[in-house]
Amino acid sequence: MGVALHIGASDALEPRLAAETAVCQALEGTEAPVLALAFCTEQYDSAALAGALGHELGSIPWAGCSAAGVIAGERLLWQGLVVGVLAGDVRAGVGVAGPVSRSPFESGRKAVEDALMGFGAPPPERRRAVILLPDAFSANGCQVVQGATREAGAGVAWAGGGAGDNLHFVRTAQFAFGHTYQDHVVAVVLDADRPFGVGLQHGWSPYGPPVLATQTRGPAVVDLDFSNAFDVYRSTAAHRGDAVGRDDFSHFAMLHPLGIPGAAGSYAIRDPLSVEADGALRCLAEVPDGTLLRVMEGDPEALIAAAALAATEARERVGGEPAFALVFDCVSRARVLGPRIMEELRAMHTALGRKVPMMGCLTFGEVGSFGVSLPQFHNKTSVLLSLPA
Repeated sequence: MGVALHIGASDALEPRLAAETAVCQALEGTEAPVLALAFCTEQYDSAALAGALGHELGSIPWAGCSAAGVIAGERLLWQGLVVGVLAGDVRAGVGVAGPVSRSPFESGRKAVEDALMGFGAPPPERRRAVILLPDAFSANGCQVVQGATREAGAGVAWAGGGAGDNLHFVRTAQFAFGHTYQDHVVAVVLDADRPFGVGLQHGWSPYGPPVLATQTRGPAVVDLDFSNAFDVYRSTAAHRGDAVGRDDFSHFAMLHPLGIPGAAGSYAIRDPLSVEADGALRCLAEVPDGTLLRVMEGDPEALIAAAALAATEARERVGGEPAFALVFDCVSRARVLGPRIMEELRAMHTALGRKVPMMGCLTFGEVGSFGVSLPQFHNKTSVLLSLPA
């Protein structure tokens, strides 16, 4: 028996109508449903939407989160709901834990532990994937991933991203067991007899020389090479002939994030959001003391090409035609690309195969790994998870 993902979407404003429309589309022709995934934008009352989805899905277990935008094939909704019903020869488990603001590591660990209940040790022929959906506004995403990794063990495919809103940075929603949560993390474990494929790319390349984060406080980089972080960042830009001040920092930083060097020339990206009063660079994710950093650069062509490469990786790593692809694409990429975000979606879908069902959301930070390395919390990155048909 194969595996299939059936997708439905709605841009209706009323939660009950949106749920009814999206679920009806997703269930049409579906046999042996195993799990439903639901991603929505912020306009809905999350409790009302959870109730409506629970009513429509009935006994089918489901999970999901809010996001800046939702993806159904090559369609991007800035206001709407997308539901995917997974069916066939795959098992699924869901876990939820929190508050992540108090105990991010333990929340990540406990969510995966709960999702794994009833699975037991995997036989050698089985494969597993973990999808993590943490509250991006209250969580230390890096520690959530570390806790999840501790519980899941080795040999697991990783994907997911931070729940968010439409760039208002006010509230998020995580969904599990028919309920809505805030300040939590949802974990979905998938278990199959075939390999999962993960593609992860971003398209950012070095712009400045390596510098050391000599003082940080959580997501804020205070000093670089024992000097004020913003002064070093500004000097790096000046050396390349670019001027950047506090007033236009966010605009410049959108195209010049920070990169943490990794294995084989890879970089985990950190998105600097603002300059604090003392010149610290506040990022979307944690930067530990002693981290080596480089200022990066990119352009729309590089980002679109990278997204296509991530989709190609996800396809090639399943060793055949994918049954589906789940996309977790950073919302800041959409801000950089503007209308060309549609080109990125088309590029991903073309690389996967135009008939492959594709769904996902615009996230605030992404979960995934380069190759066989440990998973990390990324920014400004595209992550795709696939499974053979």
